[in-house]
Amino acid sequence: MKDHEISLLNYHFDYFFQFCIQENNIQVLSHHFSNHKIEGLTVVDGLGTSFSYERDNPKVKQNFTLCHELGHFILKHDGSYFAESIDNQENLVEREANIFSAVVLMPDIVLLSKIYYSCDTFHQVQNSLEVSKQALFYRLSDFLREYYSDNEGEATQAIESYIEGKNSFIFHLFHDIREQIIEEFNQFKPSLINQVKQKVRKVGFTTSLEYPDLLNQDNWKAIKASSINIKTWLVYNKGKSIAYVWDKEKFSDEEAKNKAELQLLLM
Repeated sequence: MKDHEISLLNYHFDYFFQFCIQENNIQVLSHHFSNHKIEGLTVVDGLGTSFSYERDNPKVKQNFTLCHELGHFILKHDGSYFAESIDNQENLVEREANIFSAVVLMPDIVLLSKIYYSCDTFHQVQNSLEVSKQALFYRLSDFLREYYSDNEGEATQAIESYIEGKNSFIFHLFHDIREQIIEEFNQFKPSLINQVKQKVRKVGFTTSLEYPDLLNQDNWKAIKASSINIKTWLVYNKGKSIAYVWDKEKFSDEEAKNKAELQLLLM
């Protein structure tokens, strides 16, 4: 979310999912079994990695399955073949993938933003995140259990009231833990490489005035490796310097240098 400057209220798992499959060249396919016994498959072989999902399942179930399969990949589960079925839900690896899926679909900070700050109803949260009623119920249960382990009954009652359209109980629970959730979210610092890459993708140019760590030339190699179109350099004058990054398809070397020198003069 931070790397791609995604609004918490507009968050949708597909931002992260699409980024992961594109970065890792993962193929996504649909399949169909008449008994719907196989919800999802992950196959890793010499041809690469592929995920598949039951095409006749509801969209919300497909979403959960896709994130579940991504979980096997991101969590580096040992194996080259994983099948999500109704028969193996208690398997440790499958449970880990389920937890991963739930968190990607419904991150802590997003739930806080929607339920506490935006005052969205249960159904509004469910619809905006494209998850099932059951998935959201269990996610909220697991989430609140983490903070209210000594009073699970109160948390369950709050969720049930929330489903019925009564927000005050769950609002109170979120109020007491909101600072912890925000602090945990703020501990994550966006990647310099991703920030610069996103900025250059949008406008074609950026400098160390916006990202001071660009002055550290040790970062340049990784930045240039992130895209074949990205170039980096540095200009200096009278003890002042600016490092700059540009998209060579949008600006020539001379144009980028002129832009950097202009900013240097204005310092």
